Amino acid sequence: MREKRIFIKTFGCQMNEYDSERMLALVGEEYVPCEVPEEADLILVNTCSVRRKAEEKVYSFVGRFKSLKAKRPEVVIGVTGCVAQQEGERIVKRLPHVDLVLGPQNIYRLPEALEKIRRGRGPVVLTELKKDFKPPLIPATYDGARPVKAQVTIMQGCDNFCSYCVVPYVRGREVSRPPEDILREIECLVQQGVREVTLLGQNVNSYGQKEKGYPTFAELLRMVAQIKGLWRIRFTTSHPKDLSEDLMRTIAEEEKVCEHLHLPVQSGSSRVLARMNRGYTREEYLARVARLRELVPGIALTTDLIVGFPGETESDFQETLTLLEEVRFDEIFSFKYSDRPLARARKFEDKVPEEVKAARLWKVHEVQARITQEIRESYIGRKAEVLVEGPSETRPEVLTGRTRTNHVVNFTAPKELELKGALVYVLIKEAGKHSLRGEFLEILKGPGGGPDED
Repeated sequence: MREKRIFIKTFGCQMNEYDSERMLALVGEEYVPCEVPEEADLILVNTCSVRRKAEEKVYSFVGRFKSLKAKRPEVVIGVTGCVAQQEGERIVKRLPHVDLVLGPQNIYRLPEALEKIRRGRGPVVLTELKKDFKPPLIPATYDGARPVKAQVTIMQGCDNFCSYCVVPYVRGREVSRPPEDILREIECLVQQGVREVTLLGQNVNSYGQKEKGYPTFAELLRMVAQIKGLWRIRFTTSHPKDLSEDLMRTIAEEEKVCEHLHLPVQSGSSRVLARMNRGYTREEYLARVARLRELVPGIALTTDLIVGFPGETESDFQETLTLLEEVRFDEIFSFKYSDRPLARARKFEDKVPEEVKAARLWKVHEVQARITQEIRESYIGRKAEVLVEGPSETRPEVLTGRTRTNHVVNFTAPKELELKGALVYVLIKEAGKHSLRGEFLEILKGPGGGPDED
């Protein structure tokens, strides 16, 4: 009898990637993963609704399975994630071949939903949001693949209600996971060979603020840093208004916490930031960056930017460009503003014309490309610590990994060395458009060490 197969397509953020791993773990005893949806018995599309294009991609992608469902009615097709939460019953009305719709809090009910469908009680739509929701502990298992790095959600939801954002409406209000569950999950990952974890949340800086007896985020980082066999810790996303002195000092003092921070600014104009309901001014953002760099010299900063927010003037936009020049981010993720369902800014009337948004986005890309290249070129001739992730996808003879500052490094090494999962020194010799290139120097920590190896 043929094994049942599952195909999962993930759109959007790292939290969606984490949720997809949880769904795979939930049905892992019954289904094995496959790479081609046409071969699957269960197709799950884990969705994102942060930007309009992502949402449109989802409807287009799921729509392609209509003919597959007609040929193989037994195939179960599901839509999960933020679009599922936002659209609910409208998805099955628009796409009748869809069998199940699960919002982010309800992905853990996947086995229950599948059982209902087997009994002919579909389609199943589960989009309830609970204030007291706690994600269960479901560690990922990798069947001997020995991944080098992994992601761990420490909290879900958001209480900030930025005027452009749908997250509080589709992922619910902030709720932090118990610290003991987080530590247990990371310990399980380390036992499987993971050497680097990224802690995930819509606003990790506010971890534990609503729960009695929970540590602060800075305290949680220190607890995670005590786990034997874990070499590196990253986290995302940090809200600038909650970036505390204690957290900055923790980044400076804890050796395992990498010198890289994703700190979304969204705009360089205090006027626009106020309309976005971000909770800080340009000056306050710059002051936090200055203090962070005082405590952690050489820290790499990345950010998110929205151009063309309603009411953004040319003067506002110029303030964004000058902020880019002043902060000198290593990398940015920039987007044109788009109206999102439920978000307050959709009702703002002073929309910026599409052609103006496109021109501003192009200018942002132009300025940042120069800054990023200048930063990459500053690595040439330097020795960098790299955690080796394995062979490059495009050039198997070349190894790839990341620096502590999160720059991709492709490098050559003697073929006889098994370096996947090792911590090595690489001499940086070139700075490409998307990565650094170099030569292997020496091994700092070998791959495949046991959980007691630090």
